[in-house]
Amino acid sequence: MRIDKFLANLWLITRKDAKKIFKLWNIFINWEAIFNESQKINFWDEISFFDEIFNYKENYFLILNKPVDFVSSRVSEWWYPSVYDVIFDYPYQNLIEIVWRLDVDTTGLLLFTNNWKIIHKLINPKKNIFKKYLVKISKNLSEKDIEKLETWVIIDWNYRTKPAKVNILWEKKIELLIQEWKFHQIKKMLLAVENEVLELHRTQIWEIKIWNLEIWKYRELSQEEINYLENL
Repeated sequence: MRIDKFLANLWLITRKDAKKIFKLWNIFINWEAIFNESQKINFWDEISFFDEIFNYKENYFLILNKPVDFVSSRVSEWWYPSVYDVIFDYPYQNLIEIVWRLDVDTTGLLLFTNNWKIIHKLINPKKNIFKKYLVKISKNLSEKDIEKLETWVIIDWNYRTKPAKVNILWEKKIELLIQEWKFHQIKKMLLAVENEVLELHRTQIWEIKIWNLEIWKYRELSQEEINYLENL
């Protein structure tokens, strides 16, 4: 990739002004000054621009432990700030997209990447990618409720859900694994058994786990986690 395109993708410069910028400012690749905006960069090159250090990689993968009252979109909506405001100091935030949004009142694992091949794999309904949630509910589930959820319930008038997996954790707290991604799906599934979601927190997508990552914090995926996604 050309150095000017890389910096433009980070919204640091415009391609139109690149020639002028490269003449006026010191831009370094692996600590060597570069004056040609068409200079090619390679994987893992270190780029220095205005004393900021950027490592060039082909793909970026990030997970955020999303806080409540943030919307899962690139811009704010309905007076709620964007989750991109939480990762504002991640240098490559302008390159990555959200996989599977979370509701504004839902916390937990939010995955970002710029790898569209993996995004399409993850959202492909034929892959049956499971997501795991901690759910606080208004009343305890009966055995009949659990049986319904683990078989199917009807949501959105006539949609029959795929089998879920329910684990009872403690009083009015369950772990729920689902294979789909419908709008407000878990809330609608609990309503279908005459219950209500009070709190919802996503802990896992496929083999990607939130582990002990604190609310408001983010991290890049390990190579092992990236391998899981690439081998879907």
